[in-house]
Amino acid sequence: MGTRASDLLSAALRDHVAALAAAEADLLAGGPDAVHDARVTLRRLRADLGEFPRLVDADVAADLRDRLQAWGRLLGEARDLEVVLGMLDDDAVPEATRTAARAAWTARWDAARAAAVAHLGTAEHARLTADLAATAAHPPLTRRAGRSWKDELPRGLRRSRRRVERRDRRLADLAAGSPGASLDTAEHSVRKAVRRARYAAEVLARGTGRKAARAADTAARLARRQDDLGAAHDRTLLRQALEEVTDRGA
Repeated sequence: MGTRASDLLSAALRDHVAALAAAEADLLAGGPDAVHDARVTLRRLRADLGEFPRLVDADVAADLRDRLQAWGRLLGEARDLEVVLGMLDDDAVPEATRTAARAAWTARWDAARAAAVAHLGTAEHARLTADLAATAAHPPLTRRAGRSWKDELPRGLRRSRRRVERRDRRLADLAAGSPGASLDTAEHSVRKAVRRARYAAEVLARGTGRKAARAADTAARLARRQDDLGAAHDRTLLRQALEEVTDRGA
């Protein structure tokens, strides 16, 4: 039979649990990229557990995904502030606005990062860390995961790609009307679906042969689209931040 679906999924889970531990250690040490690295790894873990529902125990996956999402939201505030602060040097931002924004958002970033670091010392996070270690050691996979990866994992990727297609259609429908907040929300929804499909494809790309090569190509295409959508999302964050600063000064 060769490589099983469980082989690739288990390897992904082990790698991502280890990567999260490294990112969290870097966060404690004050590493400049730690928040970003931790968020990315949290999302990869959630994809490992969620994009192949026939292969992962549903109850265990749902519990871990919810707890990973909660940790990601806490990190998300700090990361959004990092993005905004990093974009303030854009020449299109007036100097007076830039100065006011940097003062306001640096203080908020310091507080958000401190909150994330403090969370690492909580009993709640200790339980999550222990449960992730157990998951890496004994992945909560179904009997179906014992089948060939070439038969089972592509189902999850097809499901992920169909989600992208549905959200693309929704975005196109909205774009045909008047742009606004609903369009921003739809674009963000597409971005999340693209990211999930990319991570699913990367699990398949761990295999060998033509299916793995095609999955790697798919992951690369989705990564490029994710970058484009991410840049648009970052511009939206900056615009909203500047509007907030301007409104305060009005």
